[in-house]
Order: sequence, then structure tokens, then C-alpha cells
Amino acid sequence: MIFKSPEAVIRNAIISDASVTQYVGHRVYADLATAQIDLPFIIYRRSDISREQTLGVPMGVPRVSVEIGIFAETRLESRKIADAVRSTLDGYGGSFENTTVRQTSLESESDEIAALDGSEVANAYSVTQTYDIWWQET
Repeated sequence: MIFKSPEAVIRNAIISDASVTQYVGHRVYADLATAQIDLPFIIYRRSDISREQTLGVPMGVPRVSVEIGIFAETRLESRKIADAVRSTLDGYGGSFENTTVRQTSLESESDEIAALDGSEVANAYSVTQTYDIWWQET
């Protein structure tokens, strides 16, 4: 079986868009970033998946929820990057490697102040966006 990853499609969309890479370059990581990574950067992780059934068989178009975490030195910079990511991903559909994403929609967004690994005090501003992604599994 060929492994399919809607997260890889989303990462490719992010690092292919100049409006995002002008801020983060290719600093877009799965799950977490090491403490040595310079700000700003983006992390993403799968937070949920739902597979619908029809007449007892899978439809083959699951919905996966992916959280995108945007980290920057200032609140303004984190908001600018978040707006660029939203502009890229909200409504996005496309393919990368062997996976096709049919549609992506922004479901929620929140701002926070974060203490990065190795720090006891808040030292970054972050925006968390949650996207629902419908993708072709079969």
C-alpha cells in the first residue's frame, strides 16, 4: 500500500507560496521544532481524522483536521504570517506526491503567547489555525 499524506500536500502548498516563505523560508516542521530553530517558523500536526461510511463501505474521502502553529518574535509578525497561511490554505485543493486534497477549510484560529522549549518565560507569539482537509484516500 502506498502511504498517502494530506499533511505533506499542505506543507508543500505552504513552502511553495512566496507570501509565506518570505517570512519562514522552509522552516515548516511536522509535530515540533527543536529549540535551536530561529523564529519565525511553522509546525503542523494531525489532530483528528473522520472516515464517513455509505452503505457499510468507506466513501474514500476522509476528513483530517490539521493544526498549524505559527511562531514569531512579535504579535504583528505572527498575525502577518497567519494571514498569509490562511490566504494560501483556506479553500485550497491540490496534489503532491501521491496524495490529492480536494478541499481545505479554516475551522478555527487563536492567538497565544508561548514559552518555547528550554525557556521558562514567554518568548514567542503564536497563532494556531485548525484546518479541515478532505482528501482522496483510495
